[in-house]
Amino acid sequence: MVIKQKHLIEFQVYYLMIVEFLIDFLHFPDLIRYVLDVNAIVIGLLALNKIRIIISDKVFKNLSRYIFLYAFGVIAVSLIRLTPAGRVVWAARNNFIYFIFFFCSAYTLTAKDFGRIMKNCIRLSFFNALCIAYEYIVLGKMGDLAGGMFGIKHGCNGLLNVYLFVITAYTVVMFAKKKASLYTLLWVVLSSLVIAAIAELKFFYIEFLIIVVAYFVLSRASVNNAFLLLGVVAAFFVAIQIIGSIRPDIVEFYSELDNVTSYSKSTYGNTIINRGTAFSQIHKMFFGNDVKYNLIGFGFGYCEESKRFAWANSPFADRYGTMGYRNLSTAMLLLETGYIGLIGFVAIFVFMFIVAQKNKNNENAHYLIFSQIITILLIMNLWYNSQIRNPAAFFSFFVLSAMIIPFRDKAREEKQKALEEKSKSKKSYIKAKPEW
Repeated sequence: MVIKQKHLIEFQVYYLMIVEFLIDFLHFPDLIRYVLDVNAIVIGLLALNKIRIIISDKVFKNLSRYIFLYAFGVIAVSLIRLTPAGRVVWAARNNFIYFIFFFCSAYTLTAKDFGRIMKNCIRLSFFNALCIAYEYIVLGKMGDLAGGMFGIKHGCNGLLNVYLFVITAYTVVMFAKKKASLYTLLWVVLSSLVIAAIAELKFFYIEFLIIVVAYFVLSRASVNNAFLLLGVVAAFFVAIQIIGSIRPDIVEFYSELDNVTSYSKSTYGNTIINRGTAFSQIHKMFFGNDVKYNLIGFGFGYCEESKRFAWANSPFADRYGTMGYRNLSTAMLLLETGYIGLIGFVAIFVFMFIVAQKNKNNENAHYLIFSQIITILLIMNLWYNSQIRNPAAFFSFFVLSAMIIPFRDKAREEKQKALEEKSKSKKSYIKAKPEW
């Protein structure tokens, strides 16, 4: 049996959903996480023949070229500055393997494939709800230790957050397109809001509002959309009542603006660098007035940390790792690539948003609106956590491929039609030849 590339992509998504459950609940060795890396490398190797198509794509060639240029630039600068190759490779793994997965998904899958995978991911929400209920009721877990099907270790709710905002955004968009039922919409919205309360994902409530607002700004006004807004708002208030009985502190948290401000300056455990003041802290503790460091940082891979591979670990991480700079993508990007690298990285998602907006039409609007919402949420999450540099990013970049897939479907159809026309013309020519 020949294993197709699309099957490996599908496996990657499903495996990501269950690997932490296998480790934390069934006690598999944590080495099985690296199956994701191995599978991603195999997918990338199988997609080498698509590089020419990716670079020459009429709609997305500028986006792909910019991403390749950015990756080449930060790696080249780091190597010129003599950062050890092992750490540069590890940094590339932590930052760019997800972009490779994005291109592989976009140029391999069809809209039918994408829809099937997303439908199955939403079905997993029932399993996720059972896991979170077991963790909360039986094990007494909550907050950072309640991750549903993503395990019960510190930080597991980061991956849970990505999963919740993706399935929520997708369901809202698909319901508006009449491709998802009202039951599915209510289940996903209500369960996600309640699960976010148990896992203490305060940021998810902001993400939820962004999803709703962004959809109505980016889509055309219609009666269906008005009903959708009413339904989502009603579900939100029902969820708030449920949350109030489970975690009244969550409701009280948003009642005072000072609480939100304090939360933005909070840190993980005993770490020092926080969300609200990461830039000023890095400037004060590391960069100072050095223009070079402020512009291009210490070098791609200079601050990497690995407890398993010594060649990927840096002296910087040994000395400053407890400050928590790796917990925030913005802090890590600023330290290693400076303001130029950080702005350049954010520009990738801004570029995606703009390209999607320029090429939106009635046929692909729901896919492109969905991808635009995800780009907004990912930019926000750069400041919130480090999930853009962790395995959760496989799911994030998989769903971003929705912006390219419909165009590839159309290109395949046009190519098939051209081949059929060419075949017909050959047949007609043969019939027209005189008999001798």
